[in-house]
This record gives sequence, structure tokens and C-alpha cells, in this order.
Amino acid sequence: MPEDDQQVALAEAIADGVEQVTTPEVETPETFLTKLAETLKGSQGVDADLASILTDNLLTVGLHANAVANAKAAIVELAAKRAALEEEAVANG
Repeated sequence: MPEDDQQVALAEAIADGVEQVTTPEVETPETFLTKLAETLKGSQGVDADLASILTDNLLTVGLHANAVANAKAAIVELAAKRAALEEEAVANG
């Protein structure tokens, strides 16, 4: 287990007489999800609108009770808008 390894390393450092021991920074779930969302939004080839929907609805620590339903509704709405734009382009085309 990583936590056990950290404790062993700390104990060894103390036993060796090291005055200042640094422990690795623990990443919280919120920090992880925030970094994941930023990476997703900043990646080439990723649909920015879809990434925004996922970030707003699913990549959060405290999920809303209807998070999946809200994400689904937002995706369906996005798809409908895009389909309407495509139909308009074909009609005018």
C-alpha cells in the first residue's frame, strides 16, 4: 500500500536523523476531478460542448441526485441543436 510505504520512509528518515522530512502531497478527489476536467477541455479533438456537459454534471465530487439524467438531457439537447443546424445547412445548401 502506498500509505504504508510513506510511513516506512518517514520512519526510516527519522531513524537516520533527517531533520526535515517532506511528505508527498495527497491529491484530493476534488483536485483530481478539476485537473481531469481541465485536461479534457484542453485536449485537441475533444468536443468542447460535450466536455463542458461532462464537467458540469459528472466530474464533480458532490454529485447531484439527478446528475446522470441532467447530463443525458444536456447531451440530447446539444444533439438536437446540432441536427437542426445540419438540416438547415443541407436545406440551404
